[in-house]
Amino acid sequence: MMPEFQEYSGCIHVHSIYSDGSGTIPEIIKAAQGARLDYLMISDHMTLRARDEGYTGWHDDLFVSVGYELNDQADQHHYLAFGLDQVLPPGYDHEQYIQAVKSRGALGIAAHPFEERDMSRSVVGFPPIPWGNLDYPEIEVIEIWNMMSHWLELTTGWNKYWNVVHPRSFSTFPSRRLLSWWDKANLERKVVGVGSVDVHAIKVKLLKIYTKAIFDYKIMFKSLRTHLLCDAELNKETSPSVTETAIFDIIRSGRTFVSNFRWGDATGFRFWAEDERQQLQMGEAGILAKPVIRAVLPKKGHCRLIRNGEVIQKGKTTTIEIPVEPGVYRLEVLQRKRGWIYSNHIKILEKK
Repeated sequence: MMPEFQEYSGCIHVHSIYSDGSGTIPEIIKAAQGARLDYLMISDHMTLRARDEGYTGWHDDLFVSVGYELNDQADQHHYLAFGLDQVLPPGYDHEQYIQAVKSRGALGIAAHPFEERDMSRSVVGFPPIPWGNLDYPEIEVIEIWNMMSHWLELTTGWNKYWNVVHPRSFSTFPSRRLLSWWDKANLERKVVGVGSVDVHAIKVKLLKIYTKAIFDYKIMFKSLRTHLLCDAELNKETSPSVTETAIFDIIRSGRTFVSNFRWGDATGFRFWAEDERQQLQMGEAGILAKPVIRAVLPKKGHCRLIRNGEVIQKGKTTTIEIPVEPGVYRLEVLQRKRGWIYSNHIKILEKK
């Protein structure tokens, strides 16, 4: 039986005028509401000003959470932190703030961990900001797809005008190197993957004639989304802190998936494992007597079922039902030969 959840889709990693974005918080909220997002996670650099000004909470049908983006003194190891009441000291190195976020019970997300680009062809003057080493047990969640990083990696002097005017058309897939690392990591421990927009709406002048925002908020909010599968409806009558905790707990659990809205609304996607007695959802591990992997898609897509980092079956379908062996599984779905849906992992354990 297909599991029943309350599904919420939203955007993570948003910058405003309080750091290096161009939009005010009310403008950003309006754009998110126009895109019919259920939640929004704002993360300006080294400031909680939007939280201090009272923007955390429900804005009609949109829930806004405010965290911030940390970096070390070398401007490396960018890390999103949600659920903190104060900004950590700027002198912390990345190991210190990873541990500090974890010890305070906050949610930490490693930002653009495998960012790369050819600086000889890049249209920006600043270098990529990858992590290098992610082997810290305190890192529970990473961005497996960052829209802004993806754009910077693929945009050169040859295609910059097209990519500025058509900012969603270039999007192809998350980094294969990152996905390979992610699969290997999940053989040993759970590392949850989310998608992030990393939107700044930076304004640039084209051909010295007119100014245009690269990745306007309303455009980016129709790109990468992270879907949360909750046991119960988020209650508007409870305090914002309770709703935030529910959202953070679901993200940590891994009962989430990433979609690129450019290729269709992925609402209704489900991916799970089961036997005759129980189910395992994304982010879960357990023993199944005769395990079967199942999936339901909102529309037909080209599916790639991955076990322990290797594609074991692929084909175009709307449903999947496959007997499997123990292993670590996830599902990718393509539309128009582009990445559409990326599930989190399910770990089927060997019988003892």
